[in-house]
Order: sequence, then C-alpha cells, then structure tokens
Amino acid sequence: MEFKRLKSASAMVMTFLGIKSMPVVDGKIAFDEDQSSKLKEELTEEKLTQLVDAFNSEIAENSQIKGINKEITEILKGLSTEDRTGANSAKQKTSTVEEDPNGAAEPPTVEDNLAALRAKMEERDRTIKALIEDSEGDMPLAIIQGGKINNMVKNSATHLYASGKGYDAFEGRNWNKLAAGLSTSATDWADATEISKLNGDMELFHRQNPSELQSLHRDNFGLPSHWKRTVNVVDRIVSGTIVTGPITQGRKLAWLPKNKQAIQAEEGKVYPISIDAEFIGHLLSVIEASWVSEYNKEGSQAYKLTFVRFLLQEIDKQARTEDRIASIKAIHVETPDNATKPGKFINRQDGLLYLAWKAREIDKKYRAFSLGVPTSSNIVDYVDELINKLPLDVKNMPGLEMEMSPTWVKAYKRRYEVTHSLNTDYTGVLPYPKDFPNIKFVEVVDFEGSDFMVITPSNNVEILEYLPKEKSLYKFEMLKRILYVFADYKMGMRYVHIGNKVKPGDPDQFKVQSVWSNDVSVFNKDFFIPVFDNETGEIEARFNQLKVDDVWNTDITKISGLVPGQIVKIQGDNTIIADKHIKNNADIVLGSDFALNTGGTLTMVVMADGKLKELSRTAEPEQTVTVESTFETGVLDADNGYDYTFSGAENTAITEILNGVPAQQIKISGVDGANTDVTLSTTGNIKVASAVTLATAADSIELILVDGVWIEFNRTITA
Repeated sequence: MEFKRLKSASAMVMTFLGIKSMPVVDGKIAFDEDQSSKLKEELTEEKLTQLVDAFNSEIAENSQIKGINKEITEILKGLSTEDRTGANSAKQKTSTVEEDPNGAAEPPTVEDNLAALRAKMEERDRTIKALIEDSEGDMPLAIIQGGKINNMVKNSATHLYASGKGYDAFEGRNWNKLAAGLSTSATDWADATEISKLNGDMELFHRQNPSELQSLHRDNFGLPSHWKRTVNVVDRIVSGTIVTGPITQGRKLAWLPKNKQAIQAEEGKVYPISIDAEFIGHLLSVIEASWVSEYNKEGSQAYKLTFVRFLLQEIDKQARTEDRIASIKAIHVETPDNATKPGKFINRQDGLLYLAWKAREIDKKYRAFSLGVPTSSNIVDYVDELINKLPLDVKNMPGLEMEMSPTWVKAYKRRYEVTHSLNTDYTGVLPYPKDFPNIKFVEVVDFEGSDFMVITPSNNVEILEYLPKEKSLYKFEMLKRILYVFADYKMGMRYVHIGNKVKPGDPDQFKVQSVWSNDVSVFNKDFFIPVFDNETGEIEARFNQLKVDDVWNTDITKISGLVPGQIVKIQGDNTIIADKHIKNNADIVLGSDFALNTGGTLTMVVMADGKLKELSRTAEPEQTVTVESTFETGVLDADNGYDYTFSGAENTAITEILNGVPAQQIKISGVDGANTDVTLSTTGNIKVASAVTLATAADSIELILVDGVWIEFNRTITA
C-alpha cells in the first residue's frame, strides 16, 4: 500500500483515534495497545505495518532536513547578525521556533536559508576581490628572469619578494636591490653601517623564521633514517644489561645454588660542538657576487633567498655534512686551551667506527670473525660466511642489519646477478643477503673506502643530541667591521650494546654481544689523529696512529693507553722547529732515538709487559704514490693513466695514442739505457713542435688532447 499524502493520512488517523498529535517515541511512531487494536479493526496487519513504516520514514527525513537547516542557520549567524539578502522579505530575520514560541512568525525554510547563504558568500567574494585589487600604494614589480614567465619573481616597490619583512627591504640594503635587478654595483662592505645592518638582519631573520633553519639539519644530515634518535642528553646516557648463567639442575638432596649473573653498563656521550665563522668586507663581497649569480641562473631561481638567508643556509649545509661524517668516522681529540689553530671537525667527537675499533681492540667487548679481505669476486661468499659464523639464535633473529660501504653493497649485488641470474627461480637482486630476509643491507656512506662490515640489530644504533634546534640557532656579533657568527650544540653516537667484557672462567653464556664484524682494519692506514704537547713527555693514546702537532717541543718518553699486540705508529712533522725525539728508554725500546722533525713515521708493537718495541721507521714524510703506466710499443692507450714510462728494450717511435677525453693531459717519459730511446714526431693524431727523442728517465714530453689531436705543450730534455 502506498501513502502519497501522509499529512492527510496522519490527520485521518488522529481523528479516528481521537488524539491531538501522533505518538512519537525516539523518532518513531509508538501506538499504544488500545490504539493498535482500534486500527487493526479498520486495517489489516500488513496495511498497518506499511502505514507505520511510511510515518517513520517521513519522521526521519524531516529530522535530517531540520538538522541541515539548523546548521545553515548557525553558519549565517556566524557570517553576520544583520538582515539577510536574497531571501523572502517576510522571512528576513534568523528566527527559530524557540525564538517565537507563539508561532507569530514562520521559521525560515531550507530554501530560504540556502538563498541567504549564497548571497552572503557572493558578498564575501566581492570584498576579497576588491582587497586584492587594492595595491595600498605599493605597486608590484615583475622581474622576469631568462625571458621565461615561469621564472617570474614578484617584488614590491619597497621589498624583495613583496614580503614586507625588514630584512627584505630595498632601502639601505644593496644586496636586496642586486637580487631584484635594481642595482648593478657591489655593496661597500668597508662601511661598518652595512655590516651592522646585515648583523641585525641575520638575527631578525632567525627569530622570525626559526623552523626553516631547524628543518635543515634533518634534510641534510644524511645518516640512515631508521636509526633512532635520543634527545635531551646533557652529557651522558647509560644503558644497563644483565646476563644470567645456567640456573636449572636435576633434583638433589643438598642445597647447591648455581645462579650467577652479571650486570654491565654501556655508556653513550654527547660532545660539545662549536661553529665559529667571521666575514670580513672583501669576503662578503665575493659571497654576495656568487649569490646573485646563482640567483640569476638561467631557468632557475636558485635559493629564492635574501642574502642573509643565503649566508645562514650555506653555513648550515656545511655543518650538517660534517655532522654526518663525524658521526661515523670521527675520533675525539681534546683541543688544548692554548690552541692557536682551529680544530678539525673529524676530531670533535667519537664516531661509530671508533666505538667499534675501541670495543674490539682495547676493551675486548666483542669477538670479530677472521674472514680475510673481501674482493669483488668473493663478496657473495664472504657475506654468507660472515652471517654463518653468527650464533644460531642470532642468525635468524628479526631486525638485523649489515652495515657496509655503498661500494661493497653494489659489488654484492653485481656479483649476485652474475652467479644467480641463470637460475630458473631468479627474480632479481634481493635487498638482503640470500636466504636471510631478516638481515637488511644498510649503506653507510662514510664507511666508503673501508672493508669493515658490521652486523647488529637495527635498533642498536642511536644518534644522541641535547637540543636539536641548537644546531641552527646562530648568534651574531659585530666588531671592527667584521661580522661574527657562532653556534653551540651537542651531538654523539653510540651502539646501545656492543658486548660484555668477561672475566676468565665466566661461562659462555656471559659472552653476550650485540655487534659482530669481520676482523679487517677499521680505519685506513693513512688515518692519523693529532696529539698535542702537554710538556710532560708522556702520551695517553686514544688511538694507535698518532701525528704530533707542528709546534711540538718536548721529548717523548712514554706512550700508554694501548694493549699488548697492538701496532702503534707515531708520525713526526718536518715543520717542527725544535730538535725533539721519541727517546729510547725502558718503556720505549728503539734502535736509537727517533727525530720528530724529519716528518717520518715510527712503527712499534706493544709487548706483553706494556713496553713498546720498534718494528720499523722512515726518515721522511710519506710521499703520495703516483700510479704510472708503462709501455713498450709505439701505440699508447690514454685510458690507462696520465703518466707513461717506457719499459721496452729497444728504440721505439710512438706513432699513435688511442682513446682519451677532451683536454686530457698525459706525460711520456723515457728510460735510462743504451738503445732504448723513445721518439715522437708529428704523425697520425700526434702533433709536436719538432721531432723529439726521450733518451733518459729525466726526459719527458707532455701532450694535451684537443679536437682529437694530441698536441705538445711542454717538454724536458736533459741532453
């Protein structure tokens, strides 16, 4: 049964039942027992059910419409308390049934409210448009760079970028005029007023835009993003570990306790780090010129920054790069209070590599696996062997990572392709070692150049900081036409747990470690840390490769801090003025005293009794080795290097030089000996000033590749 006129139907029902309104409970029709019985006398059960359902649907729909209408009414009240336009004049007031209980004025319908809302929004649009078109006396200037509309920067008559900010103003700020194209002359940085203004601008910019600079340290940090970060570390953080030995045993008569436990603490530390920068007038001019040229680069707006912001960002970018490198490769060296030279950033804190080296070599907290040296051909088997040496319960533990240099990760993937690409189940290179999806490769960019590889839980590496925002919180001072910029913050790195140092006789269960690695050298052989003269003649070594400071002025009589079996290298400096030595004595056993001012290197080993014994020495600074290519025929390949030495046994004429890249330079040298002359003349793709003979090792000729021809530009002939 379909009821199209429910209003009439409800009136008929109310008349029939003798009631003034339809009974509604919780939004639904609710006839009582007598009313239902009366209706059933006139209607069938089915018809009555249909009637009630129709009434209920109408009630629900009206309720929804009333709710929407109420919301629109509230919006209109928020927009304005004045009379609405566009609605029926008899219904201008935003009245409701509650506001007019006597029913004197009919409340506005949904249609009325929607019309009023539409009119109010149109009025707001007209107001906004009028405000936009009002320039308030500051007409925008369009600077189109490179002739492309996409590169247009909007400036106002008074401010760069029309920002209205004081540090973007044109007045008294030539660097902003340069960026806007309103000036062509460099700023006169000899004027203290300019530097003073720049100083104030830098401080103002940082105060008004702190979040922009704070975000840079995350964008440019560059360490693996999954490594966790702990902040508010004032100085140190300590994590405790507990290990329990065997506890259970068979039932017995006597009381035989066997519980044995060890508790050890692992400490992490943050190091205070400083940024000291100063800008003198000439340097500021150079930076200003480079900034403007970058800004005007074809097809790019570079940084879209004011000069002030440019200075801060460049300082911050370099600092964040050093944060990344130091977090991995640094070894902390205390700078003396009387230092006259700035310290190296690589000595500002202890990085992960040093923590692993110290735990392995000095503290003996973890055992490294002897695997030899990885090569590009054995890398897949090498990684498998390293993993298979792990304890069984560790090998299959979820959440492990293998940290290594990007070069070795790529070498593994290339070798994996070669060895597995013909397999029928080959689906591509895996992001983890084969058969071990629980161990993911992690490329640590500053492991580059090292064969060192580490396996550890991913949550075991932690970046420590005090207040992250301090890294970009710069302070500014000005004195004698020099602008000083400085910042201070704290950072550190740690493995949360490396391993337990055990005593002889402790059970194997106590030999717990969370870091595993191969046993290759952690640092390169040419990595030395500075050691400063404390005038005692004794060195407390934190590392086994030391280089004395260039103002060293004391004989060295004792070196401590290292352990038996360790190789120790001390490197001198040939700029040292004082004639000082490492002395041969009871603690340092040498063939003779070692002079520090030769710049040579003394290599020793720590004996079982703690004494150092000489193994070898050099008497001059180590020279950079130039890789030379030899040739014995008349055809050279320029792809083999830059320096070529003849190695043939008979006279040879060079007739052709293969390959090479434009502007590449090569040097060809002869060799001492009879009947071993090398001759060159203008032939093929070789052009020389005149025919030349290289008769000895001291004879040479230098060529440069221009338009496919190797042209002579220098020669040395001794005869």
